[in-house]
Amino acid sequence: MAWGRLQNFGRFFVPKVEDAMSKPVVTIGEDATILEAVNLMNDRRIGSLVVIVDGKPAGIFTRSDLMRRVLERGVSLTETKVGDVMSSPIVTVRPNDKVDSAVEVMRENKVTRAVVLDDSRLVGILTQTDIRLRLSISQLSYKHAMKRYIVDTFAYIVFWSGITVIIQLFIVGITLEKFVASSLLGLVATILLAGIYGRFLDMIRNKFKV
Repeated sequence: MAWGRLQNFGRFFVPKVEDAMSKPVVTIGEDATILEAVNLMNDRRIGSLVVIVDGKPAGIFTRSDLMRRVLERGVSLTETKVGDVMSSPIVTVRPNDKVDSAVEVMRENKVTRAVVLDDSRLVGILTQTDIRLRLSISQLSYKHAMKRYIVDTFAYIVFWSGITVIIQLFIVGITLEKFVASSLLGLVATILLAGIYGRFLDMIRNKFKV
């Protein structure tokens, strides 16, 4: 029971899919030719397109599809439609899903990318490359998240405890007895807030990509 609660607490710090996904999504109609799809991918410098059928995402056309289903088979680039060679059905995740859960979904389906749907609305695409470039290993696992939380807490306590000692004893001139009494409350607050501050700092850095 306690371990389960600890796991849930650790997963609180794992980023959501919306923190790593690419957007807006570049799409193409099922009736477009392979050549049109290739030109679009080259122009946008991307490795895949979401294929729209009847106004909804129904497949993905990737560089891998181009190699395996078009070039290796000698299929015409100008006469073959994207809908005939796309990968389908699509693997989908939601923007509020945790990234580690999305990674597991992609692993189970043996794909390297998943379409992100908010209800039925296309809002992004998540790829293994997105995850590698935008997130660290410690952000993808609750075990790493808990380890980092503990390290952050320890570092925060050591740093600010040292600063507090210097300020109160040598600058403010507080007595040792009062310092010990006030430090107990401060220590409790530091332990509770230090790791949270570390995760908050991670989120801010990730948001501004610094």
